[in-house]
Amino acid sequence: MTESTVPVVTPDASFAEALRRAIAQRGLALNRIRAHLADRGLHVGVATLSTWQSGRRVPRDDSLAIITALEELLHVPPGWLTVRIPPARTEPTCVPQPYAVVDYAAALIRLLDRLRRDAHGRLRNVTVLEEVRMGADRSAHCRQVIQSVVAVQPVDRLIIAHQGEPGCDVDQLALRALSGCRTGRIARSHEAGAMLGELLLDRVLAVGDTAVVHYEIEDRTGLPSTEYQRFSEWGGMHYVLEVQFDRAALPVRVREYRRRHTSGPELHQRDLMLTPDGRVHVVEPSATSGTVGIAWEWD
Repeated sequence: MTESTVPVVTPDASFAEALRRAIAQRGLALNRIRAHLADRGLHVGVATLSTWQSGRRVPRDDSLAIITALEELLHVPPGWLTVRIPPARTEPTCVPQPYAVVDYAAALIRLLDRLRRDAHGRLRNVTVLEEVRMGADRSAHCRQVIQSVVAVQPVDRLIIAHQGEPGCDVDQLALRALSGCRTGRIARSHEAGAMLGELLLDRVLAVGDTAVVHYEIEDRTGLPSTEYQRFSEWGGMHYVLEVQFDRAALPVRVREYRRRHTSGPELHQRDLMLTPDGRVHVVEPSATSGTVGIAWEWD
């Protein structure tokens, strides 16, 4: 996605304005958009599309799949339209909080205030390739990530969140930039066993600009682990999670799962088979808001 393919709008442009600009740039009539969406099994009327681009109505939560498909159809970055949908007004005080999909959100928000609160939400993940390496001591000692992102607002940094095992010494968690960025400030919460870290980009990304960063998180606590899950506050990313087990410590059962919240019920689960070299993986082509994880049993 190059900057020239993205309609020029201000960062605070409304959903209606952004949608109008994107439709005009693609040169598609509303009935053609409706037909393209129907081909994907998504049904929305021309009248509804018209009210969305006029600003008389805005999409609600049950239309988010349509908006995600619209972003792809109109050749705009993932989240470019979604982020502009105003929150529902049924509860004036109910403003979505950062990290709402994790049960340690309050701790992360405090850490975010120590870094850059205004940096949150300015990027969307496009693709995340993640490898978790398990040691012979059954600990998840290293997590390596290749992450591509797109800016939905101007931004010069990516904020990384990580929580260690219960009771961990958070000072033994380390974030290291490998390429495409450099490590910035780190903030830690001892009570939550969590940290936030900055990955500083080599330039300020304009809306629609993309970046690819490589980084790793090292966990030197040596505490045994029985699962790993990545959370996503916004849907749409292509996610691949792979766990590499040490040959000296192989689990007896492995399964994948999905949750809406880190401590919520499992919405989906499926047993996984280890490869001969002790690997297991899960692929999520378009992750929704919530978590994707892999869990295992040692005995």
